[in-house]
Amino acid sequence: MNNNILYGKKWAVCGDSFTNGDFKGSPEGEPLFSDGPFAGKRKTYDYLIAERNGMLLQHLAVGGMTMAYPAGSGFSNCFSAGLYRQIDPDADYITLYFGINDSHHRPKSTGDDGEIKTGVIPLGTIDDSDTGSFFGAWNIVLEQLISSHPYAHIGILVSNGCETDDYRRAEIALAEKWGLPYLDLNGDARCPVMGRSTNPAILPAVRDLRTRLFAVNYPSNTHPNAKAHEYESRFIENWLRSL
Repeated sequence: MNNNILYGKKWAVCGDSFTNGDFKGSPEGEPLFSDGPFAGKRKTYDYLIAERNGMLLQHLAVGGMTMAYPAGSGFSNCFSAGLYRQIDPDADYITLYFGINDSHHRPKSTGDDGEIKTGVIPLGTIDDSDTGSFFGAWNIVLEQLISSHPYAHIGILVSNGCETDDYRRAEIALAEKWGLPYLDLNGDARCPVMGRSTNPAILPAVRDLRTRLFAVNYPSNTHPNAKAHEYESRFIENWLRSL
């Protein structure tokens, strides 16, 4: 009998390039599984966790993806536009890791990670109920997931790497509003700080050190490198067990 609570479970992993992986310019090259059930896949945190625990993985992460939809822009790479409806009905675990690209679409944004930035996405307010704002899109998606997957273990990975700390605070507020557990990758009492943290409580020198340490190729590509995915996979796995 296998007593591993994660063994054989189906995990729907939703996110952007911090989940899907972006290893452009890596001195070590792209980290890939050479064999096993995920042969040829990138060694990102989700595949590492799934491989260790014999999990079934529905990988719904796409580089450049936003949570909200920039209205009238023709931009279609957004989770709330319908991708969330593709989550398998028998998913045991659902995790959501978004925010970076929404922050790059904010009014007067100056940042980017090489993604398409067509259209504007305002942060909005926590009571919004439309896909045109960050808050509103989250509200729509979370309501749908909770109602359509009533027995799934749903959790939010609070995104590091956003342009401003508004997005970290927004995701924590949303998790609390909907009664969902979260893990703040910007660093707090429960989670080590990862690269590109916006948490003002963390010493700036530490935030900078983590960003340099965990970057694919600093400063040209500050996506998580292979060591970052391995490092965070350990505490994300423990958090997943707690959902």
